[in-house]
Amino acid sequence: MNQISLVATSMLLSFFLTGLATWYARRNGMVDRPGERHSHTVATPRGGGAGLVLALLIASLFLPASGGEFWNKCVLPCVVVLAILGWRDDHAALSARFRILVQLAASIYLVTCANDHGWMPGAGGPFLAVLALVWMCNLYNFMDGSNGMAGLQGVFGGIVLSWLFISAGESGLASVSALVAACCAGFLPWNFGRARVFMGDVGSVSLGFIFGALLAGGVGLTAFSLPVALLVMLVFLADGTLTLLVRVMKGEQWYNAHKQHMYQRLIAHGWTHSRVALYYQLINLAMIVPGIVVAVKYPGLAWPVVMAMILIFAVGWFLVTRKLEGPARAG
Repeated sequence: MNQISLVATSMLLSFFLTGLATWYARRNGMVDRPGERHSHTVATPRGGGAGLVLALLIASLFLPASGGEFWNKCVLPCVVVLAILGWRDDHAALSARFRILVQLAASIYLVTCANDHGWMPGAGGPFLAVLALVWMCNLYNFMDGSNGMAGLQGVFGGIVLSWLFISAGESGLASVSALVAACCAGFLPWNFGRARVFMGDVGSVSLGFIFGALLAGGVGLTAFSLPVALLVMLVFLADGTLTLLVRVMKGEQWYNAHKQHMYQRLIAHGWTHSRVALYYQLINLAMIVPGIVVAVKYPGLAWPVVMAMILIFAVGWFLVTRKLEGPARAG
């Protein structure tokens, strides 16, 4: 099967498997109900991300044996474990401590595996890499609170990473990234606009880990630099990390569900889910893509570009969230 056929098949498979997961969720009472900590207004099934992840796992079987060894040996086993964990959590909530411990174990395995094969040398150190992977798992989960948000970011991130890996001659990981984008695109018809299903932990945690792994692997394999890696997911990183820092500084229980992210505040002030999701992607297209192009073409400007972006995002985040602060406070 050629690459284009595999990508198209993956998207269709993701669409149909998400439909199957939606049917299963409805039948088994896996439903998120509206509440003071939720941005939706109608009861909606969760766990649809199982279809997305399963489609990606199946598609991975058809990747060339010579490409994507990092993906097959180090990443895929962790994705399977995290998807099972998320699927169980979508059925009945597991303790935060247990979830973190499993995410930590998966991250340690990936970094150890990558270091043993020389696939992640100098990628910021094993300890920092593990922390980054665990944070990406939770970051993506935190940002999956608006219809289409996580799916559209998955399409964007997968396409950008595919281009970066192709440019560096890493065809295996380029194919993997394209499959991630395709599977996210197949999920979107079920979630964008009027959500018929939510991604759930099975999808959001797995996707967060996948992107963390691809970014860490890209840096370790010198396919792209660390500042470029930071730029790919900076929209999510800025909102998720700044929200966490503010909650910690206020002494709040940061691990509890809340509605303090900027995208949640915008929805609370009358923006539709679709408008918010498209607004975030407009930022990606207008700022992130040009920033990545500059950082790749002029490596000496990579760190100044990413630091400038972080400053702009931080100032913008604080100004917007302060203006929208009142109605969006956590209960």
